[in-house]
Amino acid sequence: MLLAALAAAPAHAKIVVRSGAAKAVIERSPYRLSIGPLRSAPIGPVRELPPTADPEPFSLERERDNAVYRPLAFEVGQETRGQWDGVYWAGDMLFSRRSGTVYSARRVVGVHRHGRGVRLLVATNDPSGRRLVVLVTPDRAGGIRVRARLSSARGVISIADSFVRGRGEAFRGFGGRHAGLDQAGRKLYGWVEQENFGGPATLAQTALLPSLTSLGSPFEFAELGVPPITDSTDFPGGRSHYLFPGGPGGAYYVQNQFISSRGYAFLLNDDAFTRWRMGNDNSRRWQVQASAAKLDYTVFPGDGARAVRRLTSVTGRHQRPPAWAERATISRPITNDGKETPATYRAKIEADLREIERRRPPIGMYAFEGWGLLDPGFVRSTIRRLHRMGIRAQLYLRAYVSNDELLTQPAGDWDYVRSHGLVAKDASGQPAIFHTGLNSAPAVLLDFTNPATVRWWQRRLDLMLGMGADGFMQDFGEQVLDGMRFHDGSAGAQMHNRFPRLYHSVTRRLVDRYERRHHRQVFWFTRSGFSGRPGSAAYEESNFPGDETSDWSAASGLASLAPDMLNRAVGGAFGFNDDIGGYASLFTGPPGAELFTRWSQWSALVPFFRVHSSAQNSPRFPWSYDAATYARWRRMAVLHNRAVPYMQRLWKGARRTGMPPTRPLWLAYPHDGRAARQDQEWLLGSDVLVAPVVEQGARSRRVYFPRGCWRAVDSGERRYRGPRSTRVAAPLGRLPYFFRCGKRPFRAP
Repeated sequence: MLLAALAAAPAHAKIVVRSGAAKAVIERSPYRLSIGPLRSAPIGPVRELPPTADPEPFSLERERDNAVYRPLAFEVGQETRGQWDGVYWAGDMLFSRRSGTVYSARRVVGVHRHGRGVRLLVATNDPSGRRLVVLVTPDRAGGIRVRARLSSARGVISIADSFVRGRGEAFRGFGGRHAGLDQAGRKLYGWVEQENFGGPATLAQTALLPSLTSLGSPFEFAELGVPPITDSTDFPGGRSHYLFPGGPGGAYYVQNQFISSRGYAFLLNDDAFTRWRMGNDNSRRWQVQASAAKLDYTVFPGDGARAVRRLTSVTGRHQRPPAWAERATISRPITNDGKETPATYRAKIEADLREIERRRPPIGMYAFEGWGLLDPGFVRSTIRRLHRMGIRAQLYLRAYVSNDELLTQPAGDWDYVRSHGLVAKDASGQPAIFHTGLNSAPAVLLDFTNPATVRWWQRRLDLMLGMGADGFMQDFGEQVLDGMRFHDGSAGAQMHNRFPRLYHSVTRRLVDRYERRHHRQVFWFTRSGFSGRPGSAAYEESNFPGDETSDWSAASGLASLAPDMLNRAVGGAFGFNDDIGGYASLFTGPPGAELFTRWSQWSALVPFFRVHSSAQNSPRFPWSYDAATYARWRRMAVLHNRAVPYMQRLWKGARRTGMPPTRPLWLAYPHDGRAARQDQEWLLGSDVLVAPVVEQGARSRRVYFPRGCWRAVDSGERRYRGPRSTRVAAPLGRLPYFFRCGKRPFRAP
């Protein structure tokens, strides 16, 4: 009866699909879709586009974008693109050149029942007669899912859907993005990338461009038609947020999802390369565009916390780590200058352990990445020595195999994985080679679609954990190139964004099996990540935000951390795990005492407190500085450890509700416009307000206090009544943080 009613309905009758309280309304002619407050952009004429690059090399945005804002618009034409195949940026998108003609949906010409939803046949203005097949169905968690494909994919290089942007509408989330908490007015790319550096490092890197072409990049930069990047360049997003080479939106951990201030969450269910135009060239429209011939997204109506809960119930939420894993950590990296040997690295570990035995710092874990080049007997004895001190041991794994300067793998891996076919292949069936680091060492990517690779990975985990290790870092995952081929038939373009999710899900399954078999808890954390159904967050306990630069910058240094943490937290990735002092210091030099102190304060009241230090210069540990700096670090480590029981309770609730332990003020106070603008402070739960200093030389900072009474914990119990903004004293030894009046959330010292 429903099918007959749909077919017999007049052309002006609207089609309605319900999912709980959510409702999708489809207007037939002209085609238009509304889901709660979200409404399609109006239809428009055919438009032929001139050749354009999007992204342009280095994402400089010097060319007109030529975006077309139409409902279900698709482009027929040609696209060529280039990726970095080496140096620090293997797998990153360098450019995408395209040209073609854009067509779009016109009217619904057929309606059929599809479960509890509908299948629409939609006419387009493509003169070839091509049509859109659109499924609109209920989804999990009260969402509405929209899946569109073309009756013929021939020549289609992209498909997009465009929507009306509400007045003042904010778009929050998108994973580990650094440029603030609201992406309105910006264009973002959905492509997992590595090593986007900014701040003082930007010009240093651009000065290296002539030499970079000989270190793995297949492109001569002059042939790209890009003028030299100089200090006078007008960097997109402003110089303070520009990242080289991927632009201000570059991210290791990409979530193709966001929370709108208008009362809905949006999730793109596709893995393809995507462009998000969030009112950047048309303040009244926003658009998602995929480099594919199909589009799949879900809308979850709901305000703030409700939208977060619904969205993350589908995409996944970080699993709660054991409490010991949240205690302060010190990590010994490999110094990647090519001079490290097993003897020098062993000597450094032994020196660290002597310092730890002498000073008894308040740490719960010690990590040494270069375990693979050491004698297994020494690894086991080191772990036993740590355990006798009550300290857990953490080791290291990565997604690729190479005899490069990082020296993190047992001898023989390079030959074994290639000869046994455990890696991604090229078009000829040979191992696909990319290049790593400044020495351009050849590398191969592990193929986790191959069951033999998974069995080898299980043996590697068993070896590492069998030595007594309590956990590990799972590094990299951004290096998939378009030309790669995988065991399951996937090409590189399909696999690039999918790879981190696959990588982490395999490890999660194997670790869970190990824990059941050995009755032990294992803690591990990741770098790369991507959204999905579920996304990477469903398999992880923690992420680190990539190789932060050892500086104060908002692009990739200390001031970049809070936006990154809060943007991914509302997408279910709660376990932020940064490198105190920064990691990438090749272009900046090592962190000074002031930066190390302020970074320690920043990390005190987030889920993890970890000193990882630089691999490019002499590593800086807490005892590398003067006595006062060491004492300040120690005080923050003690504060963090006191807060762990509180964070564990918050995490338990986050697993149930999606409400992250570290919360942006906009989420807790959705009707407070001033709270929404705060991207350098956060709430830990509902009872702790944290406002660290991220500006060099500052001895005070302005703090916004949301509604209620707040008391200063470290400065004489002074009370502040919100909502108000006021300047508070913050001498070098003080972290500004505040408890809600009447609350004592942390364990007593």
